[in-house]
Amino acid sequence: MEIFLTGATGFIGGALAARLAESGHAVRALVRPKADASRLDQRVERVSGRLDDETLLATALARADAVIHLAGRVTAFSARGFRAVNEDLTKLLVRAAERHGPKQQIFLHVSSQAALGPCAAPPGGRETDRPAPVSQYGLSKLLGERAALSLAPGRPVAVVRPPMVYGPGDTAFAPLYRLMSHGLLTVPGPASQPFSIIHVSDLLDGLLLVLDALRAGRAAPGAVFHLAGPRPSDWTAYAEAFGRALDRRVRLLRAPLPLLGLAAWGNALLHALGLPTSHLTPDKRREARQEGWLLDDAKARHELGYRPRVALPEGAAGSIAWCRAEGLL
Repeated sequence: MEIFLTGATGFIGGALAARLAESGHAVRALVRPKADASRLDQRVERVSGRLDDETLLATALARADAVIHLAGRVTAFSARGFRAVNEDLTKLLVRAAERHGPKQQIFLHVSSQAALGPCAAPPGGRETDRPAPVSQYGLSKLLGERAALSLAPGRPVAVVRPPMVYGPGDTAFAPLYRLMSHGLLTVPGPASQPFSIIHVSDLLDGLLLVLDALRAGRAAPGAVFHLAGPRPSDWTAYAEAFGRALDRRVRLLRAPLPLLGLAAWGNALLHALGLPTSHLTPDKRREARQEGWLLDDAKARHELGYRPRVALPEGAAGSIAWCRAEGLL
């Protein structure tokens, strides 16, 4: 298939572009001006431009058999900052697909567990649960989902919600890994706080299964799928897995929520002053204070044959090895 991919210069998008090319698909990736595309697979055709350029989208979508929308904003200091990308740009892409794409063009939208909201009770949040996002990021992703699903039932469209994604190629977690290399991991909740987590290779397997199911008509238009790893984790298991990969004992330190709140609002002030900030925002603090983030992927396992394979200890070892090879540790 000819596939038009957004978000290809990001961690997941770059890995997906390479996997699609390896699978024999012709991939055309939208690359924003000034974006770093140095890691993008050489077999992937680059299309320079922006998602708000309707002329570019008209040309790109007219020849695409499928659209995979990964582009999004994960950190912002206002609701408008999130919605301008996660909702508004998704709406523009959906409108362009309606106007310029072939009628049976596949539209696969990659969302987030944050769009559904938290769940601490096993087996986790299901696709049939009523979404209740607790953050502006989650709300913006939910609104983006609704824009994508507006293409159904007339077109083959699906939404995928992954939980926390990790693995080789991700630089965002490098500061956390460096902290653990010194024997410490600060966590926002209790050590037993449960959460789902998925290795990037398992997520790619799941995305290709959804893509194939849409192409073959085995997935109902407007379907939503959750994809998670082999089993849930908590902060104790997370620290143990990465501690073994780093060859040292990692001690957990629970950060008091008031302190996290103070740091988050301090970051917001720095942002308003135009000064450098970290990724900790008031929005992220709202997500961190929840009792758990479990996601049930039974539907994908049953309907798609999804079988995640990378357990956390194996995934942690590969992530740390990649960071060391890249000079990030």
